[in-house]
Amino acid sequence: MTTQETSRKATSTFHFLLVFVPSFLLILQFIPLVICFVAHYVLGIRTMPGIGFDFGIFWAAARVELAHGAAAVFSPRWMQPLEAIVRSSPRYDPCPYPPTFLLAIRPLGYLSYPWALFLFLALGIGVYCTVALRIGHRLPQTQRQFILIVALAGMPLAIFEGQNSLFTAAAAAAALVLMESAPICAGACLAVLLIKPQLGVLFPIALVCGRRWKMLLATMIFCSAFLLSSIAILGSEAWSSFFSYLPAFRQAALLDGRDHWFGMPTLFATARLLGAPVAVAYAVQALAAIPAALAVAYLWLVNARHELRAAALLVATLLVQPYLMTYDLAWLGFPAAFLIRDAAAARLTRLDRLALGAAWVMPVSELTGATAHLPFHLAPVVMILMLTAIVRRHRTSHRPMQDLAGPADERSDRLAEACG
Repeated sequence: MTTQETSRKATSTFHFLLVFVPSFLLILQFIPLVICFVAHYVLGIRTMPGIGFDFGIFWAAARVELAHGAAAVFSPRWMQPLEAIVRSSPRYDPCPYPPTFLLAIRPLGYLSYPWALFLFLALGIGVYCTVALRIGHRLPQTQRQFILIVALAGMPLAIFEGQNSLFTAAAAAAALVLMESAPICAGACLAVLLIKPQLGVLFPIALVCGRRWKMLLATMIFCSAFLLSSIAILGSEAWSSFFSYLPAFRQAALLDGRDHWFGMPTLFATARLLGAPVAVAYAVQALAAIPAALAVAYLWLVNARHELRAAALLVATLLVQPYLMTYDLAWLGFPAAFLIRDAAAARLTRLDRLALGAAWVMPVSELTGATAHLPFHLAPVVMILMLTAIVRRHRTSHRPMQDLAGPADERSDRLAEACG
């Protein structure tokens, strides 16, 4: 066997392991979902948690709005009886989302709970996978598979919780994918983040620093249309009730919610779990949030490679949040995918690979920590590590930027070696 054949065989074996091992671990994450689904819905064991626990709140909110109006969604009088029917827990949990989200899920209130849950999860999985596949577009098969596997790391948890994080992550990543080829469509995708508006806080900074005026204008128009539609359909009282409810939710979740903090992978929650007062916890959060915002502004000002700008913006969006739940870590799959794609421009370093591996295991790690009530969170450390790796890649590599929407054939030829 020649040296060239030996090298080719070793590369093939490495690529196989690169895809097989993460795939196997990902499949293991889906096994508990199958067990819970069969036990709860097929065998009728109500003590087992069902799939889409939090979706019961969304469905109840949609039903209550249709029957009693949007303001009733923030009242336990109407919400608790419906939640108790479809959730394994009899306790009342509020729906702390703005009327824009209520408008988006309103059609689900016309469906029975099983069909509404199925449609919600199917749409979320569909849009998330579509965006992940688009990021790997025109790359070699092995790299496309690896990008998909990395992107899906947070999906099992999001499915189990029945949360909207698959939609918000897909909308943000889709906007970044489309920003060069279709800025108006990208603006429409960003407007989707109004269902959870705090996740869009850094996007205006990035668009201004990147001088993406057309996309910024489109985003403003679509956001205005979304807001006006919520007022026209749900009424202005929906917004007044929402803003009246926010102080109570802030008090319960951020200030007095110790049980809540175990599931909040933020520096704010870590500081509160360690006994820090509220002011100190916010200061600790700011110590990471401000540099993260500055890193995003820097990369977009200097017009860094598209993949690095996109990855940094998505990571920083999570890092600046004082209130973030474990299921929101589904977002980490897309900056990891962008970073892998950037390997075509510059070889992944050990720091890059460490950040990718740590990001991949974070959803499961944080879920384990929340279950065990560990008084700290590793996710913010991993986000800082990932953002540092992204900025470092830009600083150490000054090759001309090639946007995701542009030709990728030459870059694809080098990606197999770069990932190795």
